[in-house]
Order: sequence, then structure tokens, then C-alpha cells
Amino acid sequence: MNDATKERLRRFLPYLVYPLFYVFCLAIFLVWTFPYETLKERLVTTFNAQQRNTSSPQELSIESLESWWITGVKATGVKLSAPSSDPSKPASEIKVDEARARASVLSFLIGNKDVSFSVDAFGGTAKGSFEDTGKARAIDVTFDGLDIGKVDAIAANIGFPLEGKLFGTVKLDLPEGKASKGNGNVNLEIRDMFAGNDKELTVKLPLGPFTLPRLKVGNFAVTGDAKDGILKLTKIGASGGDVDVNGEGRVQLREVATDAHLDVNLKFKINDGYRNKNEKTKMLFGAPGSKDKPMLEMVPRMAKSKTPEGYYGLRVGGTLGKPDPQPGGNSVSAGLNN
Repeated sequence: MNDATKERLRRFLPYLVYPLFYVFCLAIFLVWTFPYETLKERLVTTFNAQQRNTSSPQELSIESLESWWITGVKATGVKLSAPSSDPSKPASEIKVDEARARASVLSFLIGNKDVSFSVDAFGGTAKGSFEDTGKARAIDVTFDGLDIGKVDAIAANIGFPLEGKLFGTVKLDLPEGKASKGNGNVNLEIRDMFAGNDKELTVKLPLGPFTLPRLKVGNFAVTGDAKDGILKLTKIGASGGDVDVNGEGRVQLREVATDAHLDVNLKFKINDGYRNKNEKTKMLFGAPGSKDKPMLEMVPRMAKSKTPEGYYGLRVGGTLGKPDPQPGGNSVSAGLNN
């Protein structure tokens, strides 16, 4: 480098360094002085106000909100509470250890909103991105090892706890920003799934509660494709455990996920090994080879839903926030086989 070049650098370098230093200081100043407490209160207030008009209202609370990597935020102590359908029971809660979101500066410069996020909860993670172009929105989420046994809302909705780890993806494009017009796909799997706690499974029957050995479901998979706001579930199934499950159906997507309407047909068959496990399983499901009527079939609608292959049918209606499973008729099993 000759003397002339060095002289030019000496003269022009300050004009380059000073603006960069100013931008850096401005960014640090904004991070230190940004009203995160006000933002936290606004997020909580807005979310809770929107929930009042839903069929399954939830209440959000956040312990703290702070900066993360200059253009991002980090929330800790996030909790969603939902009242139980049974007034005698406490509200169910979903607790998130830590959630992080970071906005892309370049996308904001061209008028878009592009946010990446990561959530640590239930012993696993959920990572993804959210994009808003003004005319459409897109969301892409990947689940990695979330322990469904730690989600109180599941047990509150179905009446007994489940164990297993959730993996998979949800990808949706939302024209006009509306889920009711959404397109995309869902591919989820719960691995090593069990029904019940680590010792037993208590189910509520019309004849009263019944305690059984916990039931191994195996790997439970749900896949589907969404078009124009209708998520068609092309596969619902479980195998490799004490029960075989098959199903199909559809979900009408809504702007609030818990308001999505369910129309799902399922059929399940308890395997001989579980039916023969003890006297209670023999009584409820019938011992293999026995001609005695199982206790389960003393419920007329369950008896009617049974197929010649030994499957029982269920029709799941209601909403994602409040599913309503009911015994299905023969049409359920017929529809699944078509």
C-alpha cells in the first residue's frame, strides 16, 4: 500500500466509521430504553381481549419480557390458562419455559414482517417462522420432542393423561391473513405413546369410572392437507401397541386455533394381549374367544358401532379446544373403509 492510498484511507475512513458507530450506539440505546414492560402488558391485554369472543377462552400471563439479539425479544414464565368444563376442577394450564422471537430488519425495509421464533416447553422445542406481506401470511413450525404428558389441557379434554413425545411440522399459507382460507399441510407423530399415567388408566364410562392397566398406543401419526380453510386428515393411525387405531376426517380452520371445528371418524380395536391382561380388561373388552358380552357393549351406541372385525367407531365433533367424542354408528366404519 503506497503513501497516497494510505492518505486517502486516513481522510475517508472517519466518514465510514462514524455513521456505523452511530448506528451501533443507536441500536444499543433503543435496546436499553425500549419499554418492554409496556409491550408485555399490551400483548397480554390484546390476547385476553380477543379470547373473550372464542368458544374456549384462554388467559395469557407473562412474567418477563426483555431484549434478545437487538432485534428480538425473549419472554419467560409464559402461561396459558383455560377454565375446566368441570366446575369442581381447577383450570388447565400450559406453561412455556422460554420463548424467543426475532424480526428480520431487511424484510421490514421492504414492507414485510418476517419473524423467526423458538419456544422451549414441555421438555422439547418448537421452532419456526412467521411472515406477513400485508396480503398474505405464512407460518412454518417444527416440533421436536415436546412431552405431551406435561400438557394439562390434554388430560382435561379427553379425561385421562397421555404420555409420548411430539415430532413433526405444520406449514400453512393464509391468504388475506385468514386461517379460514388457509392452504398447507400437517405432518405430526407422537412417538412411544401411552394412555394413562405410569401405572394405570382410568376411563370414564356411563356405568362409572373404570381403572385399567395403562395402555400402550405405540406411534400415533396424523397427516393432512389444507385447502381453502379445510384441513383434510388423510391419515390418523396407531400401531405397534395394545390398540390399533385408524381414522380420517376434516377440520374447518378458524382464526383462533381452539375454535377450529372437528369432524373426525375413528375406529379402534383392543388387541388380544391387552384384553387378556387381567380380570378388568376381560370384563370391559371381553376375553379373547369368549361369547360373553363385554361391559363396553352394554352401552347401546358402543355396541352398535362395533364392526365384524372387532373395531369400535367414534365420531369426534366439537372444536379443537373442546372436542366431543361420541360412539359412532356403522356408517363410521363403512366410511373409513371406502
